[in-house]
Amino acid sequence: MQVTEGTLPAEITDLAPGYRRVPAGKIVNAVTWMEARAPVQGLSHPLAMTRVTKPDPAIYRAVFLEIGAPWLWDRAAEMSDADIAAHFADPRQHLYYGQDENGGHVGMVEFSVADSNEIEITYFGLFPSLTGRGFGRRLMAGALDQAWRLEPSRIWLHTSSFDHHSVIGFYRACGFEPYAVGFEITDDPRIKGTLPRDAAPQIPLIETEWLPGAR
Repeated sequence: MQVTEGTLPAEITDLAPGYRRVPAGKIVNAVTWMEARAPVQGLSHPLAMTRVTKPDPAIYRAVFLEIGAPWLWDRAAEMSDADIAAHFADPRQHLYYGQDENGGHVGMVEFSVADSNEIEITYFGLFPSLTGRGFGRRLMAGALDQAWRLEPSRIWLHTSSFDHHSVIGFYRACGFEPYAVGFEITDDPRIKGTLPRDAAPQIPLIETEWLPGAR
């Protein structure tokens, strides 16, 4: 799942119904904001979670992109080694790797603790080869176990329409409820060069403006 750090954007009140076309090179992501106000009992047997406060930049970048490139995550590709070190030197930024019973690395979770005593889950994902094997709910159970120990007033995240179609149902089962919807327009990272051009083939890559009659 891709998530973007920051607070809830301002509401657009003058958006008339209808289709809109964005310029070539841009991608549009439909977003649902969701929150949890209390833990869910008996969610799943949580994975073992290891907090990493000083990640090796090369390993972090490789893990981030292996998990996230299929969903167009590219933040780590834009960060220098110094950027990564500075980001996680902030104690409010939490990075966890989840492990199975054999100590195998299953996935990663990042969350941010705000001054308002809220926690935002900013990145959450499994290695692509491990999806569909029940690790997702266990990884989230482990992440929430760590987050609720900090006694936040709420935990929130937002979804991506680039993600699997079942993502909202997954988060609801984990105790999150929708409270706002919106959209995000960004530069396509495959055109920027921060991700390979063949990343996320399920999301169209459009870099040339359409012209009537053009071939």
